[in-house]
Amino acid sequence: MALTLTFTDTDELLLAALHKRARAHGRSIEEEHRDILRSALRPLPKRPLDDILRAMPDVGLDTDFHRRS
Repeated sequence: MALTLTFTDTDELLLAALHKRARAHGRSIEEEHRDILRSALRPLPKRPLDDILRAMPDVGLDTDFHRRS
């Protein structure tokens, strides 16, 4: 599906940063822009809850924290 996006009144510093980033990655501004959109809008991979909980750092015991009533 082809789509044309047009940006007006874009901050010059933002455009300069996009040009610099595209050059650093060795690609066109258009391809860099597509990559940024892809990264920003790609759904996050689903992880099982137990994997998420295991990845959390050990920060102490329950008794170390005050519970509000």
